[in-house]
Amino acid sequence: MSGDFHCLGNYLKEQRIAQSFTQAELAQKLKVHVQFVSNWERGMCAPPLHCFHHLIEILKLDREHVVEVMLSDTKKVIESKVFKNKRKSK
Repeated sequence: MSGDFHCLGNYLKEQRIAQSFTQAELAQKLKVHVQFVSNWERGMCAPPLHCFHHLIEILKLDREHVVEVMLSDTKKVIESKVFKNKRKSK
């Protein structure tokens, strides 16, 4: 089963690659297991809030853009639930 963080996952992966880090190198810098980085990039989950500050610094991310990407994922989740429930109620 996939998660609800596809846009964020794709964005983080693109930015990690742009900075020439492997998943293992990023995980080491963040002091997390490499599987966590893999899960984030596959959209399975979002990084915990305490990791975001370090991710932003390490990957040189624009804070505003990170928020926009996260809002995009949230919007898609809400829309899918609203439209799914709308179809059921007909």
